[in-house]
Amino acid sequence: MTQQSRLPGPLGPLPAGGGRLPGPLSFGPGIFLAPNQTAKAIKKLTMPPPAGGAKTIVARDVPWSLYAKTAPALADVSQGALANCPLASLLAALAYTGSGQKLIQSIVAEQAGVVETDLSGVADRLEEPPSGNRIMTTRYFTVKLGGKTFEVSGVLYTDDADRNWTPAYMRSPTNIIWPCVIEKAYAVKEGGYENLDSKGLTANAIWEVVVGAKPGGFEVGAKTDDAKIRAAAENAARTPTIAASKDEATDVTAWHGFAVLGMKDGGIELYDPMMVRRQTVSLAVFHKNFQAVLFGTP
Repeated sequence: MTQQSRLPGPLGPLPAGGGRLPGPLSFGPGIFLAPNQTAKAIKKLTMPPPAGGAKTIVARDVPWSLYAKTAPALADVSQGALANCPLASLLAALAYTGSGQKLIQSIVAEQAGVVETDLSGVADRLEEPPSGNRIMTTRYFTVKLGGKTFEVSGVLYTDDADRNWTPAYMRSPTNIIWPCVIEKAYAVKEGGYENLDSKGLTANAIWEVVVGAKPGGFEVGAKTDDAKIRAAAENAARTPTIAASKDEATDVTAWHGFAVLGMKDGGIELYDPMMVRRQTVSLAVFHKNFQAVLFGTP
């Protein structure tokens, strides 16, 4: 599937477009209890609709840990098939800073429970609907976004490979699930993954929903002082910072969002969540190829 990118600039709506087993009784281990024990109520959750119309995905319970042993990390974040680089770059920038790591851990938590993920509403969109159109699991996640708490299971859309399958949308090279469940909760909030792909959500709006405060920032233009850009980059190790490339950029991925990591060898170090790589560009190259910088402390 061709991956696409979306500009996270702060100047308003974006152009339209974008990318795109259990057994027969559907009960998982640990649900049957001994006599005189009280069965826990089953928490029923639904799946947000997938993006696109082709039946090329399945739904699976993804058993990844919520966090690594230490804390959320930059390397956990990989943009998937959705054109939602504002969200991916923001999550990467948050995971890169101490304050951002604490914010992530404060908004996403794992809960134990008997959980039924109901896929009946999206079964016609799946290549292989599960038995009974539901998947039973033993955990779910609470995610705080925009002043509300959303509950989502660890069931994610993936490709249809039998082995070495990959989540269809937000991914994690380290097999850590927090970026995926934040994206899933955002999809629930917006009414489906399709709306993260083509609704035209700006980085400003996404930042305010995830972080809980409006970002600071500035446009990068012909008259922008390099010292202003340098100062923002130097603060990026402490203050989550992202940058928006121009749609005519030639030296970096065009019309795309990057996490800013700091200054390195006299240049600005960036993280591209779609290509999952770091790259360093000179101030001159940054000035030529970027149009906006956003930053803020959670």
